[in-house]
Amino acid sequence: MLKQSGRLSRNQAGWLLKKGDKFSNEFFSIKFRLNKKPFCRYSVVVSKKLLKLATDRNLLRRQLYEILRQRTASPESFDFSILVRPAVLKLDFAAKREKLLSTLNQISSTSAPQNG
Repeated sequence: MLKQSGRLSRNQAGWLLKKGDKFSNEFFSIKFRLNKKPFCRYSVVVSKKLLKLATDRNLLRRQLYEILRQRTASPESFDFSILVRPAVLKLDFAAKREKLLSTLNQISSTSAPQNG
């Protein structure tokens, strides 16, 4: 699990879902914004429509938080709200790690502010 400082509160995540920039692929729909903190913050949302049982939703959420905890620092710090899509359920843990990290790196590289 991520430290408290690495997670978004419910209010912060709600604000980010309304005001954040959006990036989607078949596995994740991610809302993000640049933040002024020296680290990235995350929230993971798993819909009840996706997994009916709370234990299944929590397992998937904990797996994604563990991947995020092990992520190396990026040059820019963002707030990310990660919405899980149904295609993720077909992946094993290693594939989830690869897809999530490549998606976040793609967002970080394309959304970093340009100097000048």
